[in-house]
Amino acid sequence: MRYYSFLVLCAAVVPSVYAIEPIPKESGFSGFINLGAGVTSVESNTLAKFGSVELGDNTIDSLSQSPDSETAGLPVIGLEVAYTFASTRTQIFLGNQLEDYIRFDFSTRAGIRQEIGKAGVIGASFLQTPLATEVWEDPFVIGTGRSKTDRTSNGYRLIWDQVYGTALELRYSAREVDIDSERSGEALALSASDRDLLDRNGDSNRFSAEYTFKRDGLKHLITPAIAYLDEDRNGGATAYDGLSFSVNYIYLMNNRWRFVTNASFANLGYDEANPVFGTKADSERYGISFTAFYAQPFGWKGWLANAGAVWFEEDSDIDFYDASVGLINAGMLYRF
Repeated sequence: MRYYSFLVLCAAVVPSVYAIEPIPKESGFSGFINLGAGVTSVESNTLAKFGSVELGDNTIDSLSQSPDSETAGLPVIGLEVAYTFASTRTQIFLGNQLEDYIRFDFSTRAGIRQEIGKAGVIGASFLQTPLATEVWEDPFVIGTGRSKTDRTSNGYRLIWDQVYGTALELRYSAREVDIDSERSGEALALSASDRDLLDRNGDSNRFSAEYTFKRDGLKHLITPAIAYLDEDRNGGATAYDGLSFSVNYIYLMNNRWRFVTNASFANLGYDEANPVFGTKADSERYGISFTAFYAQPFGWKGWLANAGAVWFEEDSDIDFYDASVGLINAGMLYRF
């Protein structure tokens, strides 16, 4: 998982309970708020902190060791406020869109969605990382405390949903990854050109396509998806691309229960060999999740009680970069 927030990466394996919400027929405000908490267990040699949660070892004894496990509690909070102009079929929004929040993608968005007749719905939004993510300035420091530095990932996203009346959805996102103090490899006897290979700054691009199949009315929804990932980093040893495959299954038991299962696999190839380890950090990612939703708990209209579990693992050809995350969470979500 390298230099990306674990919880944002869970977006690839945590399913959406809803596709993109239809634009309301009437003008006015709409949105949601969720309040909850979770417990996460993280293994990573590169991630230091997410929000206020410490996740990495400050000191490591060897570059050959696999990461230790760190367990922490964290709040799970989401909010979106949208306003619809019904006459023009336009909606503007700010916050975490519902379908992204359920995927644990906490990026703050400000954007617009526009219905284009039979062509479908077009959306554009700015992306900003709302919680501070910190990585190590130089992750390869041994035997003494490593220093943290901020990592930001801001950009934009384009969506084309309900393509010409079908259940096809296309997405493209582009982000600029910035490491505030990039010092990878300075603690080692590397040449300047080798240190340049470890530069984590650069661009992140993702293009995905998914299609939803409905069975037995709306009781069974199956959504396979494919995505192309292109991490165009300044350092050839940190730049990679590859394909991700996932399938999402939603079962609607009745008007109150919804059960969601998702599985994901990605194969990633790096551009150049890592000068610290003498080989490429090619890797495979695996993930699975289960989430349950119960509508109107205690008779509360508009509320959804929710609980879920996530497991995600990255297996790299370089043991130093092996990583995993487990997450158990529960919360209450209100839609208005």
